[in-house]
Amino acid sequence: MLKARSYAKLNLYLFIRGKREDGYHLIESEFQTIGLYDEIYIKPAKEFILECSGEKVPCDERNFVYKAFSLFKKTTGIEGEVKITLRKNIPKGRGLGGGSSNAAITLLLLNRLAGQILNEREISELASRIGADVPFFLKGGRAKVSGIGEILKPMDDFEGYAVVVDPGFEISTAEAYKEYDRLAKEGFDFSIYKNHLLPAAISLRPELSVLVEMGMDMTGSGSAFFKIFSHREQAMAFYGKIQRWRKWVIPLISSSEYRKFSFGE
Repeated sequence: MLKARSYAKLNLYLFIRGKREDGYHLIESEFQTIGLYDEIYIKPAKEFILECSGEKVPCDERNFVYKAFSLFKKTTGIEGEVKITLRKNIPKGRGLGGGSSNAAITLLLLNRLAGQILNEREISELASRIGADVPFFLKGGRAKVSGIGEILKPMDDFEGYAVVVDPGFEISTAEAYKEYDRLAKEGFDFSIYKNHLLPAAISLRPELSVLVEMGMDMTGSGSAFFKIFSHREQAMAFYGKIQRWRKWVIPLISSSEYRKFSFGE
């Protein structure tokens, strides 16, 4: 059996730089992996089985783990099936990248189980076919991300802790971008925001304004918010001020830590 951690990420900032003819938005962002993670276990089996526990997610062909397995098998032509167990701790629809992370780690584990039959470039190509954020999770750490998410530039790691707040509901990425487009068409000025999707998220869920007032930033298209501190003591002091929502104090995960726990280097 192979197992690995599948880490979440934060968008330290997120700017929208335009829109392609096919409807995809062009972004500029900085991703950072954090110590909130799912666990994935894979072993050979007589038939394909996907088991999910923990946070509620679809456990069928809609799941990114299922998509990763299907694409890997179709691309490589390998015979045999596997049982994959997914233990979810990253809540869905919060902008934390849980599904994309699951897909990337599944590809890495399947490739290892198959004897490393795909090289790094081939794995990256598969990852990009599953989702724009998936290639980032093949390496983790901190990176500047551009294009539709497929252009990655690794950045130096830095240490710290994030206080992450889950307001308890999802925001659809598609709905967030649709609302962004509506606001942009009306001439809304996004330039003062670290995350250009924040006004869209607040338009959809006005109660998120409370977290903005607390000085927190939104990750991705929401709904999770975060604040980063250099020292754990500072993070814990801020953590104690938050009363209404589920919350975590989570270390930032460097690229070396990511490689160690996500694919055993």
